[in-house]
Amino acid sequence: MKFAWSRRSFLAVLGAVSGGLFAPAGSNAGSLWGKKHKPPVSGMDGSPIVPITTGLGSTGDIYAELGVTPLVNINGTVTVIGGSVMKPEVMELIRRGNEHFVLIDELEIAAGKFIARLCKSPAGYTGLVTGGAAAAMVVGYAGMMTEDLEPRMRDIPDVSNFPRNEVIIQKSHRYPFDHQIRQSGAKLVEVETREEMIAAINPKTVAIHFTNILSDKGKVSGPETVAIAKAHGLYTFNDAAADVPPKERLWEYPSLGFDMVAFSGGKDIRGPQASGVLIGKEELIRYSLLNMSPQEDRIGRCCKVGKETVFGLLKALEMFVNEDLESALEMYDERAQVITDAVKKFGVTALPRQFNPQALGNVTPRYSWQIDPSKLKITGAEVMQKLADTRPVGIGSMGAGASGMRGRNPDAPGGDHHDENHRPPRDPNSFGFAVWQLKPGEEQRIADRLVEILSEVPKAYSLDHETSGGRKISPTGPGSATR
Repeated sequence: MKFAWSRRSFLAVLGAVSGGLFAPAGSNAGSLWGKKHKPPVSGMDGSPIVPITTGLGSTGDIYAELGVTPLVNINGTVTVIGGSVMKPEVMELIRRGNEHFVLIDELEIAAGKFIARLCKSPAGYTGLVTGGAAAAMVVGYAGMMTEDLEPRMRDIPDVSNFPRNEVIIQKSHRYPFDHQIRQSGAKLVEVETREEMIAAINPKTVAIHFTNILSDKGKVSGPETVAIAKAHGLYTFNDAAADVPPKERLWEYPSLGFDMVAFSGGKDIRGPQASGVLIGKEELIRYSLLNMSPQEDRIGRCCKVGKETVFGLLKALEMFVNEDLESALEMYDERAQVITDAVKKFGVTALPRQFNPQALGNVTPRYSWQIDPSKLKITGAEVMQKLADTRPVGIGSMGAGASGMRGRNPDAPGGDHHDENHRPPRDPNSFGFAVWQLKPGEEQRIADRLVEILSEVPKAYSLDHETSGGRKISPTGPGSATR
């Protein structure tokens, strides 16, 4: 199987894009290079997309130039492999966002109003484009504690002298991203029940944190959390980073009364990976912006958001809100069917699509296929490993654990096994993955590769073909019954 597509597709797309950018309306190609050609399209900054002929990028395969392996994404929107692939319209808005300089604060405020309108936010709410949902937590909690007071914004994360610096969180809602709350200097106070939550409130309490994807693990619901906080003059923050689709959650969660709700921009929304959406009360969003870049001497200076990212995120969010989920599901089914049609001759059959539109997070369909062990001597895990080992473009990655690289824990007996300890048991004779992040044509690439893999598998043997003459058992499998 040949993977010579990278350079060809790059040059083909480059030619099409460049032609569209350079050709003025009503002109022919020859007029572009004459003395009386029309000026560039209004709004262009004089720096069109051009072919790269020297140095990095000149071969058309930037990944090969650096010696890294690009991937076909069948893992999902995990940060460790780049989140998601942005749509062409999003990439175009990123390019246009680079055309001019702009006051970033002014752009952020205008973008916030756009987000509030698009996401049907309650009156008095606005939005903020952040450097991811984790960054939204940092600047959000910083804003709660500093308000608009300059001395506090300079001192944070030293919040020892702040009047309020404690955040209540249900013990069952503790998760890796509460590190971002602690990063602001806030102290987490664990509780388990509604009574404990109320009892933990004291003059130092500033907020109650709610981890949306763990809603079913806690004893205090979202609406109850909001009610308790409002009764005691506290803020509430709902981290719903990976919890859309459905798109309605963009407005349902703020409408519940949460003061701040964070969503990732680089997952299902398919914006720039280093982007997030923070929707909240106008005053709190203002405090948050005061605590982040472009302001200097701020805890959120490292959470920088470029003008290009703002425009890309807004376009991605607009397209996400206007997307028809049912049509998208039909497209995913069609992609999976291409794979099903390719592997059925090996006795590999499709399993029912797994999709729960009401799941708390990562609401995406998953497709699986069943191997008949009487026909093929290969496990599902081995199939997935062979897909990952495909070169020059890997198909998924066996090393794409959501938590990323890990350091040493000298106190852990037998070493750390972060992902392995939390994975549900899998049928050894099945394999599966997501197809929604595939680019056009990649489903056929997967199908072709699976045909290669399954064609090389040793055939299993069936006792039904054994004879009494001491001859070898006849192999079963693809083609054995039709020859």
